[in-house]
Amino acid sequence: MPGRLTAAVVVTLGLGTVEAQSLSLETVLERFSTYLREYETQVSELAAEEQYDQWIKRRPGYGGATVGRRKLKSTYFLVRLPDGRAWYGFRDVGSVDGRPVPARSRSMSQLLTQRSVDAYDEAQALTRENAKYNIGGVFRTINIPLQALELLLPEYRHRFEFSLAGRERLRRQDAVVVGFRERVLPSLISDGFGGDLPAHGRVWIEPATGTILRTELGVVAAYLKEMLVRVEYQRDSRLQMFVPVEMEEVYGLDIEVVHGRAHYRNYRRFETTGRLITDP
Repeated sequence: MPGRLTAAVVVTLGLGTVEAQSLSLETVLERFSTYLREYETQVSELAAEEQYDQWIKRRPGYGGATVGRRKLKSTYFLVRLPDGRAWYGFRDVGSVDGRPVPARSRSMSQLLTQRSVDAYDEAQALTRENAKYNIGGVFRTINIPLQALELLLPEYRHRFEFSLAGRERLRRQDAVVVGFRERVLPSLISDGFGGDLPAHGRVWIEPATGTILRTELGVVAAYLKEMLVRVEYQRDSRLQMFVPVEMEEVYGLDIEVVHGRAHYRNYRRFETTGRLITDP
């Protein structure tokens, strides 16, 4: 991370695992909240290339074979909503299994640069429309990399119960693993018909700075035997910040399990003129 956070990361190399083991849950959460506040401003107006593979496997009792595959190529936008709330992810699907998606009257980039409530509503509707390209029996818009972080913003902290879930060494960095479980209804995530889907999961936090290294997110749903979205973060040398680089997802139904794996590359700033800054 730029500025103060970069210096803190350097300091933490000298602190090692001893300090990580002595920190309280409350201290880790406070540092994480501070990090998220700074991260909100840094991650806005970013775009990345997304390559997204999905497949469906039957459960062993039903043959265990792969019965469907899908490959999506998209531009993934991270922007700040016009009312000042947190970031939001917009997936603009460009091709499905190698076939280009028909052009729309207004592109996602045009909608996002208008910065009006109506334009953002139209962009969100386009995101929901793009969800039809997901395969499997689970309609979902939860499969965006920053979904877990949006739930864990400081203003929602009172909705969750947190616990220390261990300590790990993740990509040569010390991490405190914090579990979370939503305890307030109605839940932040719904099934699209007003039903509650309480969230739970884990987050891997670098303890000295609150930097996010990994998230795992699940929801409680009667029709899902299992559900998990895992996101890995790494430092982008050009942007000087941590960004999502991989997302994995699993949705377990009675007969089949839906899998997905997305990779993100070529992060760049998204200008208000609607032009993406590309490499020279």
